[in-house]
Amino acid sequence: MPRVSVLMTTYNGAAFIARSMDSVVSQTWRDFELIVVDDASTDATPGILSAYRDPRLRVIHHERNQGIVAARNTAFAAASGEFIAALDHDDLSHPARLQRQAAFLDANPDVVLLGTEVRLDSAGHHHAPDHPSAGDPLALRWLLLVDNPLTWSSVMFRADAVQRLGAFLRPDFELADDFDFYHRLLSIGEIARLDDVLTTYRFHATSASVHRAAELDAVAARILAASYADWLGSDAADAAELAVRHWLNRQAPRDAASLDRLGDILQRLLAGFCAANNPGSAAPDRIAALAGETWWRTVRSAIRTGSPRLISRYRAYPALSTDFRPTLADRVVSLAVAALRGGGLPV
Repeated sequence: MPRVSVLMTTYNGAAFIARSMDSVVSQTWRDFELIVVDDASTDATPGILSAYRDPRLRVIHHERNQGIVAARNTAFAAASGEFIAALDHDDLSHPARLQRQAAFLDANPDVVLLGTEVRLDSAGHHHAPDHPSAGDPLALRWLLLVDNPLTWSSVMFRADAVQRLGAFLRPDFELADDFDFYHRLLSIGEIARLDDVLTTYRFHATSASVHRAAELDAVAARILAASYADWLGSDAADAAELAVRHWLNRQAPRDAASLDRLGDILQRLLAGFCAANNPGSAAPDRIAALAGETWWRTVRSAIRTGSPRLISRYRAYPALSTDFRPTLADRVVSLAVAALRGGGLPV
């Protein structure tokens, strides 16, 4: 049996899937199987799959379209590998991806899921993702409260971790099923992310994250509300909706009251997280710096809507502004953008 099972699901993926499969077949790590579940495609996808020649490829066809969670669960049920790697039909694995991830999981038995850094490809234009670079387990535990720092197509996880959870992906959390999976895994082990770019995420208008964004946001808010409940109590649901809107989706708050609400939520989450995780002597400052980075990004987005005076709100929350310092260039550019948008300059 192969050590790694690569899971790919597809629905009408003819424009992308051949390159995605090629990126798996050309891996430096050879001990794998590639399981592709075709969720009843109506385009040329079945023909592409039937013509592909590699003994490590296994294709499963759904007779009717069942959705991405059902397709991913079908793929997982067919997998025999010790490690499970995910790759969507429109994304690319860089040649050393499987080798690097398998080696890391072998060396770190406490880590149950490992992502990689990614490169975003939008119509051939490449750029880095907008998230903090920290990828160690404690940082990932924190970042999963205020962002989604992992790309599904970059993750590799232990098959036996799913057995301990009792279920792989849950249909009730479709669209954010991966985000739900990460949060559930934190109950049994650690999550980490390699610093190196080993995955390309190809962003396009047919992505579910684009045309079903409202549904995705609602599910993500449910997941965060459950994670916030112990620390925020009755405020958890409202706080989770704000977190999805302003932190995961990067929407700018428009006034001081909105900023203060977000600052209060972030400060309470930071206090609860540090108390619950009992980090070592140097860790609180490091997690506070990550929280401060989120806080500055939130304030900066508000400033750049044309409200330069909102820069004063950054210092209003010392727990968030002490351990992270935005660069002078970032502050100057933010104020310049605000001035150009009609806000003048703060006095």
